[in-house]
Amino acid sequence: MGARGLGMGGAYTALADEVNALHWNPAGLSALEKREFGASHAEMFESTRLDFLAYAHPTQKGTFAGGLTYLSPGKIEGRDSQGRTTLGYDASDAAVSAGYARKLGHADLGAAVKYIRSHIGSSEAQSFAVDLGARRELEGMGPGKLALGVAMKNLGPGLKYDRERNDLPLRLAVGAAYKLAGGHSIAAEAVNGPRGTGTDASIGGEFQAIKNLHLRAGYTTKGAVPGGSGFDAARGMTLGLGFRNEKWSLDYAVIASGELGRSHRFSVGARW
Repeated sequence: MGARGLGMGGAYTALADEVNALHWNPAGLSALEKREFGASHAEMFESTRLDFLAYAHPTQKGTFAGGLTYLSPGKIEGRDSQGRTTLGYDASDAAVSAGYARKLGHADLGAAVKYIRSHIGSSEAQSFAVDLGARRELEGMGPGKLALGVAMKNLGPGLKYDRERNDLPLRLAVGAAYKLAGGHSIAAEAVNGPRGTGTDASIGGEFQAIKNLHLRAGYTTKGAVPGGSGFDAARGMTLGLGFRNEKWSLDYAVIASGELGRSHRFSVGARW
């Protein structure tokens, strides 16, 4: 969620310090000094679309946030037992989240609770999940600041369709980022799926080319099939750019995914 982090290969757990931290690492919400609204849109594969809305409100007692996620693959063609075309059907996944973060002593801590609803045709499943996060920035580390972050996401009982229960994608993310003066930063992280999905690594960077204009690039090992040509053949490669000032932000990222093609991500933000 948010093209800034995706343009950096997804190495954003330690760096997330704006409204999209609700998704990446809820502890990052504590860095907000102004109210912030964010909206993201992703054009993915086979007409699949992913949308995310979030709002964060900092107070003297911490930062409160809420978000809405919606994933839709569009109309799916139906088939009967003989493979003949039947009426199509819809499918979608949605989540409503509420988060809170606060600076405590030497670290920022945060948590988010999510209500999840998934449906395929006439079948439906519902569940709840929790995300937990911590973040810390260290001074005196050369010319910049070192940020460390950790997040455990999707702690919950899973989704049950009829008699079969499917586990949620539990993820443990650990990352580090080094922030330099002038709006430059580099970041790296590892994400482990404790339920046997293995470990992925990401690395990325952000460079402020001119005032308010940022260029980004990254790489992630997260699943993409081989194949493709041109940029798509560099599966796992990400590129991005963004405009950011005190009140507005506009970000774009493109992700190469081999034979699946590429996905385009857009996000906007407002602060007041």
